[in-house]
Amino acid sequence: MESKMNEMLIATSAATQQDIQQSQQPPQQLEQEEPKVWSLAEKLILPVSLVLAILFDRMVANQIINPFVLAIRANDLDFAGLRVLPAVFWIGWLVAFYALFWKRICKDVVLWLVSACVVALSVWNFINPDGNFQFRMITFVVIPAVLMAHAQWTAGGFSFKLFDGAVIEMVAAWFEGWLVKPFTGLGAFFGVSASLVSSENRPVFKRALIGVLISVVMLAIIVPLLMGADQVFGYYVRQLFSQLSFFTIVFNGFVVIVAFGLFFSTLWNVGFGQASRFITKKGGSIDKVISSIVLSSVILVYILFCLVQFTYLFARAGLPEGMTFSEYAREGFAQTVAVCAINLIIFGVFLWRGSPSKLLTILKSALLLLTGIMLVSGALRLNLYIDAFGMTWLRLLSAWFIFYLAAVVVLCLVRSLLKKDMPLVAICSLILLVWYVALGFLNPDNFIHWYNYDFFLRGVVY
Repeated sequence: MESKMNEMLIATSAATQQDIQQSQQPPQQLEQEEPKVWSLAEKLILPVSLVLAILFDRMVANQIINPFVLAIRANDLDFAGLRVLPAVFWIGWLVAFYALFWKRICKDVVLWLVSACVVALSVWNFINPDGNFQFRMITFVVIPAVLMAHAQWTAGGFSFKLFDGAVIEMVAAWFEGWLVKPFTGLGAFFGVSASLVSSENRPVFKRALIGVLISVVMLAIIVPLLMGADQVFGYYVRQLFSQLSFFTIVFNGFVVIVAFGLFFSTLWNVGFGQASRFITKKGGSIDKVISSIVLSSVILVYILFCLVQFTYLFARAGLPEGMTFSEYAREGFAQTVAVCAINLIIFGVFLWRGSPSKLLTILKSALLLLTGIMLVSGALRLNLYIDAFGMTWLRLLSAWFIFYLAAVVVLCLVRSLLKKDMPLVAICSLILLVWYVALGFLNPDNFIHWYNYDFFLRGVVY
C-alpha cells in the first residue's frame, strides 16, 4: 500500500514539475504562431503589379533606352515611342489604381481633378505628334511626380489644410513615396506570393496558370492579325518588341522583376500600409516687434524700387545714357520674378509663425500689393523684350509663370484679409497643375509661330 502511495506522490510531483516548466516557457513556444492570412484585395495587387511591371518595361524603360541606342548606331534620335507609349502606361496605371482603390477615390473631387489633368497631359502626347520638345520632356517628369502625389493623397499621407507644417508634410510624404514606400511592402510581396503557391491555394494557382497559357496562345494568333489589319497598330506593337536579343531579354527580365516588387510595395502601402505622418507641431510665434521690423524694412526697400518702376518703366521716362529699353527689360526680368517668389515665401512664413495682430496683417497685405506691382513690372519688362527680339519658348514660359504668380498673390491677399482656414497650398498646387495643362493645349510651338508671324506682317522683323 505504501509503495502505491509513493508511486502516486512521485507521479503527482513529476506532473507538477512539468506544468511549472511549461509555464516558464515563452508564449511563442506554447502555441505555434498561425500563418498570416492575406485578404483577397491584397492578393489582387499581385497580378496587377505584374501587368504594370511588364507594361513599364515595354512602354517606359524600353523607350528610354532605345533612343540612345539608336543615337549611337545611326546618330539619330526617334522620340516617337517616347512620346506615345509612356502616356499609354500612365493611363494604364490610373485605370489599375482606380480599380484597386475605387472606394477611397470615388468621392474625392480633388483626386478626380488630378487624374483628369494626368489624362489630359497623356492625351496631349497623342494629338501633338510634333509638339514642343521642351514641354514634352518636362511632361515626361511631371506626370509620374503628380501620380506619386495622387497616390500619397489616396493613402492618407497628405493633409491639405492650412496649418503648421503643411508644406513640410506634403514634401516629406512625397519623398517617402519615392524612397521608402517602394521597399517597406516587400515583406508583404513575398508573403502574398508564397500564399498563392501554398497547398491550400495550389488548385487555384494551377487554374490561373492554365488561364494565362490559354490567353498567351490566343493573343499569339489575334495580335498578328490586328497588326496586319492596321499599320499604325502594327508599328507600335513592333516598337514594344523591337531590339530583342539575349542581352535585352535578360535586362528586360531584370527590369520586370524589380518593377514587379516595387510596384506591389507601393500599391500595397497605399491600401494597407501606414500613412505618412510628418506633421510639424505648433511652435512659438515670431515676436511682434521682430515681425514688424523685418517686414517694414523689406517693404521700405520695395517702395523705393516701385518708385523707380513708375518713373522709368511705367512712365517711360528717359533712361540713363547708353541704355535701351530692351536692355533695361532683359537685365531685370529674372531678378524681379525671383524677388516676387521670395516675397511669397516670406508671406507664408509670417502667415505660419507670425503673431496675429492688425499691424502684421497690414504689413503682409502691403507686401503682397508691392509684389503685385513688381509682377506688373516684370510683365512689362518681358513685353518690351518680346517686342524687341520676338517670342520664344522660354519667354512664353516666363509669361505663363508671371500669370501664375499673379493668381497666387491674389489668393494670398484673400487669405490674409479674410483670416479663414483656406487650404492655400492645396489650391496653389492645383492651379499650377491646371495652368500647366492649359499651357500644353495652347500648343506652344504654333502660338510662338503665330505670334512672330503676326509681328512680321506688321513690319517688325526679328
